[in-house]
Amino acid sequence: MTGRRRLRPATAGLALVVSLGAGLLAGAVPGHHPTPEPHPYDQAVLAAAAAATPGDRVQAAIDAVQETGLHVGPELRGELDADEVEQIEEIIADAPVPLFVVWWEETWHAGYAQPESAMDQLRAGVFREGFYAVLSPGRPPVLAALGYQEPRIEADGTGRPAAALTRVVTELAETEAARPGEPRPDSDDWGGALGALAAGLIFALIGYLGLLLVLGLLGALVTARSRHALEARS
Repeated sequence: MTGRRRLRPATAGLALVVSLGAGLLAGAVPGHHPTPEPHPYDQAVLAAAAAATPGDRVQAAIDAVQETGLHVGPELRGELDADEVEQIEEIIADAPVPLFVVWWEETWHAGYAQPESAMDQLRAGVFREGFYAVLSPGRPPVLAALGYQEPRIEADGTGRPAAALTRVVTELAETEAARPGEPRPDSDDWGGALGALAAGLIFALIGYLGLLLVLGLLGALVTARSRHALEARS
């Protein structure tokens, strides 16, 4: 036997089918990542916030969100009419996960050092499971949670006050909740169906080339053994 042994069309076709099937299957499986249990640091932060007496501004927010889920700072109440506030409160009331939303102007003179500190005091004061948001006009929201993983949303405080606040509340209401330690429902690494299909095709191509390489090496090995056998007989 001389010359290089070529892969038969049937063998190459089988490799293509196997690789394509395996690649698409891999792409169809969501790339969920488990999340760790709540970090002891967060528990310590909440304990420290609970031990301190909140200022009047944060206390007013704590009281309001426990009643309607929404607190609008007095400096911004003129930016929303009664119907807009009612609409937003209805979205909060219908949300599958309890929402506690604060809408106020950002300030550095209200009994806390930064918005994250106000969030800690808010969560410690309310201390109920749900999603928490502290939002100021033109700023990204400060988000946190109790009993759930921290939500992820795209909306922020830019634009007209009613529209900005409605976007944030709506996205929070539509966020699928996951308990600490559970995979996020929205953590699909492939970015949806099209991303999964593209990933599957890439996996299929890589697998196909890998199978062709393995089959080629096996073919070369069989050819070499056959050649040695013929030489030994002769």
